[in-house]
Amino acid sequence: MSNFSDFVTGVHDLYDRYIDDWRLAVNTFWGGPEYRLGQYLKQYQVDTQTPAETINTYLVDSDGSYVSKVKAKTQNVQTSNEARKGIDHLGGTFYFEKLYNVPNMNYIKLYVSEYNSMLFKAPPHRTMPNSAEFTQFMMDVDQEGSSANEFWSQVDIMTTVYGVMWLSCMKFGDNELPTWRMHDPVSVKNWEYSYDRNGNLKLTKLLIELSSNETETVYRYMDSDVIRTVFVGDEDDDEYAPVIQDPDMIQEQSHVFYIEQENPLGYIPCIPVYQNQKIYNGVGSTPTFDLAQIQRSVYGDMAEIYSTIAYSAHPSLVVDEETDNLNNGDLGAEPGSIVRVPSAIGQGAPNYVYEFKAPPLTALSEIRALVDQKIEKMNQLAMIRTDELIKASRSGEQIREYDAKMESFIRKKATNLENAEYKLWDIWFDWTNTQMPQDFSISYNRQYNTRAIEREVEEINKLIMVYEKYDEVFHDSLEGIEAPEFATQAEAEAEAVRLGGSGFHSHQEEDGSTVYMPFATHDEYEMRINMQNGNSETSADAQELKLTLRDQLRQRLEELLNSTSTHNSL
Repeated sequence: MSNFSDFVTGVHDLYDRYIDDWRLAVNTFWGGPEYRLGQYLKQYQVDTQTPAETINTYLVDSDGSYVSKVKAKTQNVQTSNEARKGIDHLGGTFYFEKLYNVPNMNYIKLYVSEYNSMLFKAPPHRTMPNSAEFTQFMMDVDQEGSSANEFWSQVDIMTTVYGVMWLSCMKFGDNELPTWRMHDPVSVKNWEYSYDRNGNLKLTKLLIELSSNETETVYRYMDSDVIRTVFVGDEDDDEYAPVIQDPDMIQEQSHVFYIEQENPLGYIPCIPVYQNQKIYNGVGSTPTFDLAQIQRSVYGDMAEIYSTIAYSAHPSLVVDEETDNLNNGDLGAEPGSIVRVPSAIGQGAPNYVYEFKAPPLTALSEIRALVDQKIEKMNQLAMIRTDELIKASRSGEQIREYDAKMESFIRKKATNLENAEYKLWDIWFDWTNTQMPQDFSISYNRQYNTRAIEREVEEINKLIMVYEKYDEVFHDSLEGIEAPEFATQAEAEAEAVRLGGSGFHSHQEEDGSTVYMPFATHDEYEMRINMQNGNSETSADAQELKLTLRDQLRQRLEELLNSTSTHNSL
């Protein structure tokens, strides 16, 4: 088997390690059927042996008199997708009933949406070419109708869920413009990194699953030379043939086929985007991993409450064989049920009334308290400010500390998205054979709350004040430095040698006479004087610092003005 076949039919070692965590994270985020079909509830033996809830059908005669009772189990309609995921065999069991009735409190979606709203409450600020081509692309970047802001908002959401997302920029066939696409880590089956001769880490191979069914799986394989669409069938199916018939189809093995095109870029047009920090190449960290585990634990506790009520608050009727036969097996423990008993019980003795004695339900209070504790810990781990958190804080400083952590978290997300979008645009310009403009820039919102702009303006004012103080202390002395003037070149050169240098420069006075000064330039003279005074900065350096500060402050103020406007929203 070739290296290519090994690569497309295998998976990365880290994929096997993290696949369960990725699936738990995304199923927890989606909730609903996806979470239910994950079967995250603990399954006890009694759950599969106990029938689910029943419906009693009462038969009556023509005048409405009771005749008999028939029990029918409820049967929920199951889709083919549910059957494929393996819960169809649980139908009619108490475990099946729990999967459909135990509530899942989806805190993960709440947290992820909260993070996303902080980052995208103001749209990203982009400086880019003003052309019809760019406008067309920005309105639909993935050929699925998503604008650039919608696309990157979804990238932020899914990186928070998975810890990493893969983004590709591809151009196929006669398409005029490249297309951006997202690939979750569950779909990225295999990848390979290596170092080049300069010591730079490069992505050298990548395998992405595009679709899968019972007969074949379709992948996209990429390396620096080729891009292949790979069709893989069942290894034991000797008669497998791809559904797509193409004259350029190449057979690698009996169950592996591919269509190949040249990769004109010379590198893989796909990048990983990490939510926060990279754990390994292709694997990123996210608080969702830990939060999903806690939410699963809460989900299990809710199932225990459901089971406690079901088993403790509702009776189970135990009868002897004779009583069961007298009632034709139609016995129930519902209020008002009629139970036929042997006549001997009533001879010379009073009638009996069966009374259900419920066991104590004190465990419910303990489980509820445990659920509340876990939810509070989730809020703290997610850095979400709650009323309980505010009440528990000893001072306003502790609240500000929580806010500072969240602000740092949002800033890191913004920086990662800026870098990722810049890289994807770089690939986009390579596909279109155009040069990225020098003033091309991307800036994401970093403001955590409504007072963030006010605080940022205060920081800008403080920065200006610090610069003015610095300029007053260190640079005023530079403006007063004047080089001595000499009547002859020799005197000026002698002064330069005395100061540890050489050379001279000259100026012509208004009266037409020429004066000479030490060193080739005035800046060099300043530098020598400052070196003797323990200061190596010149007036030119001071001016450069001032201009740099001015340009950076102006750029940030423009970004703030654009981010606080409402005409460029999602």
